[in-house]
Amino acid sequence: MNVTYQPERKLKGFSLLLASLALFAATSPVQSQDNPLNFGGDFRVRHEITTKQEPTTAGSAVFDGARNREVVRFRFGINRKINGLFNFGARLATGSPDDPNTTDITMGDFFNDLTISLDRAYMEMKYKGLFLTGGKFANPYLTTELVWDGDVNLQGFGASHTFSGLGKITPRLTGVYSIIDEQTIRDDSYLLGGQVEFGISASPDVSLRLGGGYYDYTINSLVNAGSGDILSNRLDSTRTGYFSDFDLIDVVATVDHRGLSQRFPFRFVGNYVKNQGADDKNTGFGLDLFLGQASKKHDLRFQYGYTQTETDAVLAAFSHDNTTLATNYDQHTVAVDYVVVDNTILNVTWYYYRLHEAPGSTSVQNDFFSRLRLNALVKF
Repeated sequence: MNVTYQPERKLKGFSLLLASLALFAATSPVQSQDNPLNFGGDFRVRHEITTKQEPTTAGSAVFDGARNREVVRFRFGINRKINGLFNFGARLATGSPDDPNTTDITMGDFFNDLTISLDRAYMEMKYKGLFLTGGKFANPYLTTELVWDGDVNLQGFGASHTFSGLGKITPRLTGVYSIIDEQTIRDDSYLLGGQVEFGISASPDVSLRLGGGYYDYTINSLVNAGSGDILSNRLDSTRTGYFSDFDLIDVVATVDHRGLSQRFPFRFVGNYVKNQGADDKNTGFGLDLFLGQASKKHDLRFQYGYTQTETDAVLAAFSHDNTTLATNYDQHTVAVDYVVVDNTILNVTWYYYRLHEAPGSTSVQNDFFSRLRLNALVKF
């Protein structure tokens, strides 16, 4: 998904927040080793090549030529334990504040400055197996980008409880009430979601995570939704609401095997989703295989994935934006990560994809599109 500059925002917010953080650190009580003010972040630069500019929906025009673009991402966060029970966190990130699916900025527009905003601000409480959070916080569900883009941060309240003392099986229950669109004179739009997850230590070398979730969306209005929020889902005849309801059954499984090689562990990730609120075009699935790791110097990791989803299988506003086809696509993904030195990663990712269901018109060919990304990432 392309994000352009908003020059009126520039970096004023970033400067103000840094000044506030400095004041907070200076005026805080003397820190102990148990309650530090932690800073961390990352920076990524990318060159991207797309052979043909792909359509965003079935039947859209195709630009018959390669598109090259340069993309950057910067994220910077703080975390502070208030006491043994509570925790506060906040994070700055590049990207349009009106687009929750990406923190990327496309460079261009005659050297305009980069847009940056607060994409997380939350309080947490941890007590034994109980976890509570409120504000704008990281997605707590076991999930993949088939249903949830990795940049989407939920807003509202979340809770989970992890049950210990059950041997090799560790169950966890997670629930979220998330505000999507608050209205003054209309009904609000919101999400009620829950997930049951089981962590299983099958052997010293094999572990599994199994998750089953149900996400019940109530979308009462699209008055505040932009084109990036609607994307490829079907709209009703008035084009003021969705054609389908969105009540997603989401099943995720991961298998980790560490016995093949210390440097090359194996991981399998599977995801199946069905939208109970749609009468048709309502299923999707994804399969990913990983070999290797990307945690320390000279590590190498390979990935192959295949994903297929129908038009109303997921809510496109919050699913992946690796291409502009958020639903209704068949996609192959090949990626290689190499850790040059600690906290510095080079990555090559290739997406090969097309519409899953092309329109009936013979004037539109359902060709495959190719998108190649060359990434360099540093963490600090």
